[in-house]
Amino acid sequence: MFKPFKALLGLLVAVNIASFAAALDFTGAQWIWIPGRAADGITYPPGNATFRRDYYPEAGKTPLSANILITTDDAYTLYVNGYEIGTGVDFTKAQRYCVPLVPDCNVFAVEGQNYQYTGSNVGNAAGVLSAIEIRFTDGFTETIVTDGEWHGVSGVPAGFEQVAFDDSAWPAAFVEGPYPTTAPWNAPQNAITIPPATQNPGPSLPSASWIWTNEVDSAGNAPIGGRAFRKTVTLPAGQFVDTVTMDIVADNAYTLYINGLLVGSGQDFHTAQRYQVNFPPTSTVTIAVYAANDGGPAGLLAAAELEGCACGCAENTFIITDGNWKYSTGNSTGIPAGFENPGFDDAAWPAAIVEGPYGQAPWGQVATPTSNSPQSAAISGAPAAPPASVVA
Repeated sequence: MFKPFKALLGLLVAVNIASFAAALDFTGAQWIWIPGRAADGITYPPGNATFRRDYYPEAGKTPLSANILITTDDAYTLYVNGYEIGTGVDFTKAQRYCVPLVPDCNVFAVEGQNYQYTGSNVGNAAGVLSAIEIRFTDGFTETIVTDGEWHGVSGVPAGFEQVAFDDSAWPAAFVEGPYPTTAPWNAPQNAITIPPATQNPGPSLPSASWIWTNEVDSAGNAPIGGRAFRKTVTLPAGQFVDTVTMDIVADNAYTLYINGLLVGSGQDFHTAQRYQVNFPPTSTVTIAVYAANDGGPAGLLAAAELEGCACGCAENTFIITDGNWKYSTGNSTGIPAGFENPGFDDAAWPAAIVEGPYGQAPWGQVATPTSNSPQSAAISGAPAAPPASVVA
């Protein structure tokens, strides 16, 4: 369970109608996965599984937004109505998301991954746990949880996250047991931390993973030079953000761009920087990083909160460095020109290589920032760009 890169996937759904709802938690939720658990009642083979839950409101009810609480063993990517909402890689730290909904059918989809144990696979648990509070235009709420109403299959069928995807042949998800009494997640060391509903959690650098290119050798070293990384976040229909707060650090140095504008740079991998960047409301945010290695290990670690408001809840989206980022090692002429700009075509770029979670050697516990950094110049080799609006 607690192996490198190991995180718990469990999904929860329960029903509760109330005009004033208590803070969302995992009450009533069930850990789910797919059939195939070993006779010990815990062990699953490594691999991916996908889950869907179609939600239809009762007559006379119009969904407005969804507050989502989720955790996964080992890792998940959450989608709502075909849009990627967030990811997680540590099942002991649940995440909250709030997204707008459409008036009729809404589809919640999860891609879960159970990582390969080193050595024996015995005890390699897998599960999804989630609770989703649906808010209606009349102010009432309904909470669904992970349970047998979800459907799940092995693998990752193309387009599974889309509303129009036909999952009629998918079997019901396998219910492993209720939260918080189901093993192995009921052990004290596996206790799940639920973020406060009334507080802005901000970026979570300890939830992020160190990433780099495929050039890292068996000794953990990478070639000298600069590399380009990108992450494009497309928000659900009707959702807009106008602020990004980002914690970031790199070994050895980086320059950060948001929507093509220069944010700032850092050159000490022992200490992260935090930037608060404002921009006109948009439904698409492009995050680009030029990261440089001076020799030895190389890595990029970042976490961001995208802030906006709409649809009855704080419309914040959280992202971290993980395998959903893309990278380029460049070509004979260097890093691709304009890679930092929105609209740049990175379709051919490969997925970033996850080196390991926050805290792993050789970087250890990177100092997380407690205040904002000002806008600063690009490092040598990074492209020039107009300055972003950075709140120091």
